[in-house]
Amino acid sequence: MIAVATDRGTMAATEKSNVEIVEELYEAFNQGDLETCLAGFADDITWTEPEGAPMIGGVHHGPDAVLENVFTPLDETFDSFEVDVDRFIDGGDTVVMEGSHRVTTADGDVTEIPAVHVSDMEDGKVKKFTAYEDTALAQQLMDE
Repeated sequence: MIAVATDRGTMAATEKSNVEIVEELYEAFNQGDLETCLAGFADDITWTEPEGAPMIGGVHHGPDAVLENVFTPLDETFDSFEVDVDRFIDGGDTVVMEGSHRVTTADGDVTEIPAVHVSDMEDGKVKKFTAYEDTALAQQLMDE
């Protein structure tokens, strides 16, 4: 019985929580490691950006669509785009991130756009991602 308890303890110690998985994905994104991000998405991920979000608004299906329709346009438009996490809310299979997008334009101006992301997890991967942001502020940034 002691061996079984030890094995369970070891197994539990190596399993990552959904919050830890999502936190690692944000860290990878902010370091420009998009390969790790994409690997953390389910093959049939549904990624939703607000309709009013310039360039990237709408629903995107699959990691390749996220890369092509979200990550690439952000990379091509801004000098840098990072997610500053204020906190994670652990809802089990749902992880909520409260924070902001920190955007640096080519001329060096930095803007922070408040954001909330909801990641629904399945089998250790993001199955559904929904972003909420201040789309008026994002549009203002694009108009400058």
